[in-house]
Amino acid sequence: MQSSDNQNDLNDYSPDMNITLRQIKAFLAVADTGAFARAAERMHVSPSALSTLVKELEAQIGLKLFHRSTRVVQLTEAGAEFRPLARKALDDLEAAVAGSRALAQVKRGRVTVAASIVVAATLLPWVMQSFRQRHPGIQCILKDGFEETIRDQVRRGEVDLGVGTLIEGEPGLSEVTLYRDHLVALMPDGHPLTQRGSVSWRELAQHPLVCLPERSPSRALADDAFEAAGLKPVPAYEATFSSTLISMVAAGMGVAALPVNVRQLSGRAGVQARMLVRPTVKRQMGVYWRNDAALTPAANAFLKHLQSFVRTNRGLPDEAADVDSR
Repeated sequence: MQSSDNQNDLNDYSPDMNITLRQIKAFLAVADTGAFARAAERMHVSPSALSTLVKELEAQIGLKLFHRSTRVVQLTEAGAEFRPLARKALDDLEAAVAGSRALAQVKRGRVTVAASIVVAATLLPWVMQSFRQRHPGIQCILKDGFEETIRDQVRRGEVDLGVGTLIEGEPGLSEVTLYRDHLVALMPDGHPLTQRGSVSWRELAQHPLVCLPERSPSRALADDAFEAAGLKPVPAYEATFSSTLISMVAAGMGVAALPVNVRQLSGRAGVQARMLVRPTVKRQMGVYWRNDAALTPAANAFLKHLQSFVRTNRGLPDEAADVDSR
């Protein structure tokens, strides 16, 4: 014979019901603690007030949820069945409220991004412009500079996000890949290497080289490629920024090995680019941030927008990038 505690179906919900959040919280507090007194302390109400909330809930759903005695409070069969449903309803509501608050916070705020000179000049202005169109209340600050200093800026909390070459095993940072590209040879218009469809590292080393400093991630990739080809050329010139190297190549001071995204700048300076081969050097570009602190809503919104923007391949050199779709 079915217990009188279950005389009504839990799913038989009437539209006239007016269950409140406080009633559900009161029920769960009693179910969790097993005592009205302890549950009342948790909710910062009197035992009589908490008992009233539970009775109101029982009246609303037409079910007895607890066996009450002077010593113990136990869930009825209906109460045990109702408990996980009530917990899920409360969790869903709290998640919805948290999401709404996050959306509200994205309406205003500030995000600071550090990037190398080339990325700052060729990708991020378009990303930031489209982001501000969607989030006009968020201030975007772009700090362009040395790529090798970006990680330390992120670790010190000077910027929210860093955009640059990803390096395995970086301590203290979380990262996500945006796209993969490769290194190219740069030479001035009319240079003999412009007659080639691609250029090997050995061919490149036969000409004066202009290079970034050794601490640069792009320079490290180039040095590794020369070493893989059995070479260790000495640069004729060094410069701090890729934009300076491009001008030096245009002036006929030498040739260079740089990431393919510089083609967006070099084409306007009388400089041509050719694929570097034997070996082909791939590079992972991505975003990184501190892993010991949560991103602000504004920074998180910018990160998602940047990922979405890059997936369309806008702002990247044509045929230059293998966009990460994960």
